Amino acid sequence: MMETIRTAANNIVVKIIFAIIILCFIFTGVGFLGFGGSVSVQDQQKYIAKVDGEGISRAEFEAQARAVTANAGGDSSFIKKLRRNVLSYQIDNYLAYKFSEKVGVAISNDQIKKFIKKQKEFFKDGKFDNQTYLNLLAENNFTPDSYAEIIRTVLQQQQTVNAIINSNFILPIDSEIASLKNQTRSVYATSVNASVSDIDESNITLDDEQKYYNEHSKDFFKNERVKVKYIMTSDESLRKTISVTEKEIKNEYDKNIKTYSYPAKRAYSVIFVTNKEQANEIAKDLSSGADFDTIAKTVNQNHDISPYGKNGSLGWFADDDSLPQVFKDAQLKKVGKISSPIAVDSGYAIVKLDGIQPKKVMDFDYAKYQIKPKLTEQKIQKALENEENKIKTALHDSPKSIEELANKLGFEVKTSNWISFNDKFSLAAHPEVRDVIFSEEMIVDGKATDKISDLIPVDRSFGKFDFVVQTVDYRPEGIAPFDEVKDDIHKKLFTEKAQSQFRSSVDNILTQLNETGKAKNVQFAKKYVLNRNSTELDQKVVNMVFNLNPSVSGKTVYGVEFLDDKNAYIVALTKVDTPTEYEDISSELLPLFINNTHYYLAADIRSKAKIEIMPDSNL
Repeated sequence: MMETIRTAANNIVVKIIFAIIILCFIFTGVGFLGFGGSVSVQDQQKYIAKVDGEGISRAEFEAQARAVTANAGGDSSFIKKLRRNVLSYQIDNYLAYKFSEKVGVAISNDQIKKFIKKQKEFFKDGKFDNQTYLNLLAENNFTPDSYAEIIRTVLQQQQTVNAIINSNFILPIDSEIASLKNQTRSVYATSVNASVSDIDESNITLDDEQKYYNEHSKDFFKNERVKVKYIMTSDESLRKTISVTEKEIKNEYDKNIKTYSYPAKRAYSVIFVTNKEQANEIAKDLSSGADFDTIAKTVNQNHDISPYGKNGSLGWFADDDSLPQVFKDAQLKKVGKISSPIAVDSGYAIVKLDGIQPKKVMDFDYAKYQIKPKLTEQKIQKALENEENKIKTALHDSPKSIEELANKLGFEVKTSNWISFNDKFSLAAHPEVRDVIFSEEMIVDGKATDKISDLIPVDRSFGKFDFVVQTVDYRPEGIAPFDEVKDDIHKKLFTEKAQSQFRSSVDNILTQLNETGKAKNVQFAKKYVLNRNSTELDQKVVNMVFNLNPSVSGKTVYGVEFLDDKNAYIVALTKVDTPTEYEDISSELLPLFINNTHYYLAADIRSKAKIEIMPDSNL
């Protein structure tokens, strides 16, 4: 039976019918699953899970999981999430099937037959074709009986869900919710930020930091890492020092005027035929005064036959080495002249010269916009080569430190933060640099050697760089020492304390307002009349306003909404206006009620099922 159910679970119909139920759990994973007591070794090998004692095939699960995770990349946590979703989906379908069976849903053979005849996969010429149906089943290793049983389980589930949905209804009193939906509320609002709380960083002591480190040491596990001192230059940094004068641009223009000229052009038309006799006949007609264009329009208009696409005008061609050979062979000098038939691949061509455009020099004001970037790049490349030569010369003198090298070159020494091997936001993003700073020359016996590297050129699509590096500190994989993470701990503790103090200060303000109607540093200057869709204030603030309980006596009610850890809105609710006429919104409420029915049905079914996951399921 489980075999039939698992096959049915892959049917698109089931996927659609139970989409809402499944989605209720996909976003929470399979946290509801657990390990159920002892399981045999045989069960662990054969099944990925058991549901009420029925096993879910491990092989079939892995096949579906592989299909789902094929394009998931290398993120192991994401792959595990996808695997949990696959298993959750299979379990959901089994439970839904069992529920429909329990409530006694019966599907007749006639219902199955009608359903199959509506499946367009089995259509031929717009209608169901029995032979197509049988062929497709055979290709997928199904018999008509086994496929019918799959459809029976699908329709069983569909009928169960439809029965539940169709039983939903809206009471007249539910439509009175419309009065709340169309309600408006008048408020005064003001924003407050972290400045309302007073916190001193000195309140966080070294003992506080050490205590946090001791209690959370596992949080400070770090991969192998290094600290690096380095100097660098790049084409982009040199660009700021480069300028190109108008004189230099003009010299380049005058020296290479041919480069900044448009080539001469020629326009041609052609008549192509495959038969030599026909070509000679056309040439005879043309020499007798026949119109070239008229003949071109009536001969060989099949684009697949002519290598020129079609007979007639072919447009303009540069009069240089790129000119097609057939036009060179035509040797036409004057516009309007027509060649004799020329033998070409697969036939004969008759060529006509339609026009000539002489070579034209670019206007200087136009050409300079091409010349300036070109000269700039040439200068940058030369400057970079000069910098590289200076660095190589300085390295040849064996400087004792990278600081000495930098002083000699006039460079700035930069010091990195800790860099791990796969850190994509550091020097390690350049494999050429990464391989050097983690090399055996730089690290010996777990310690940095302070060796200065050779010049490391890096060429990327976004720029060229030159580095000289020195690994100055090394830490192996493991728990980072306190001194390495002390500053991070201090920032974290201060942030947590500041957030807590801010919330406490705002809560105190709210208490003062509710008790006395006023509070220090808070002034309500602007009034808003809000409905539930208002955009004048953040939606979170609007929702908070409509969650406030108005005072029966008409007293101002105060509320607060935190937008983030540093900002909040405080409001004073002064008036509530509720419409006296009701609007029928039952059509809007029904989908919500249906969704709730799905959710609670699925939750109830799960709560009564015994679900066991095998220990090595890799979820």
